[in-house]
Amino acid sequence: MTANKVTLLNPGREPDVDAPVAETFAAGRPVLQVDGVDKIYGNGTVALKRADLTIKQGEFVSLLGPSGCGKSTLLRIMAGLGEVTTGTVKWWEQDYGVVGSKGRKLAFVFQNATLMPWARVRKNIRLPLDLEHAGNGPDVEKRIDDALDMVGLKGFDESFPRELSGGMQMRASIARAMVTEPNLLLMDEPFGALDEMTRNKLNDDVLKLWREKGWTIVFVTHSVYEAVYLSSRVVVMAARPGRIVDDIEIEEPYPRAPDFRVSTEFAGYCRQVSQALERASAMGENKEGNDS
Repeated sequence: MTANKVTLLNPGREPDVDAPVAETFAAGRPVLQVDGVDKIYGNGTVALKRADLTIKQGEFVSLLGPSGCGKSTLLRIMAGLGEVTTGTVKWWEQDYGVVGSKGRKLAFVFQNATLMPWARVRKNIRLPLDLEHAGNGPDVEKRIDDALDMVGLKGFDESFPRELSGGMQMRASIARAMVTEPNLLLMDEPFGALDEMTRNKLNDDVLKLWREKGWTIVFVTHSVYEAVYLSSRVVVMAARPGRIVDDIEIEEPYPRAPDFRVSTEFAGYCRQVSQALERASAMGENKEGNDS
């Protein structure tokens, strides 16, 4: 399901593969700014505490942390789908009202496919375009065909969701977001239900589209390997309360070939991120012990 309006993409600058990754994005304009955000539910549960995070134009940032650390809560706040208790969130340095205007489009991929069960796959993917009154021209049909092909659902466009496996349903959900050609794409564990081979293929497809289209992506995952392979930065969160405890730059230049997954550099980054994740998990365990 996508958030707000669908307009034609206004691509940002493609990352410079000859420059270090950190330098490439350092001068980028902020797309998302989370400043001192707390999220406290009515029952007193502190989901987020003092979250501070800036996402710049063209970055690919993964949120990683143990279950219950507030990754999905933070992502939904970034999408404008949840209120903050204290703190502020800015989109393109403005309030949420700017989202949906030209060059400031946002799309969200949920953990669950959230497809319309009564509609065929093609109709599900078309939904955000219909909401934008994009029409039925050949350009619209090509965008749908390209999205179907990219996620491996070519030939399944006339199927109903009940006729697809869980993984195939998620692919359709991903296609529905990508057909909108967003400037900012928020993805909440979109590949968690897929087999490893399909996940790796979609990782490569998303990276290719990210570079070609100039998207900015925030990506929630439980996989250290996926986070390292995809990201320019990996933001590590701890639980109870949910908070950001580490921000690790992945300096491997783009494009990243599949061989990167078996390189010593990849292993080193995975070790660094895994150690940060272990520290984050220990923080939550210590807090739980102190509360008992």
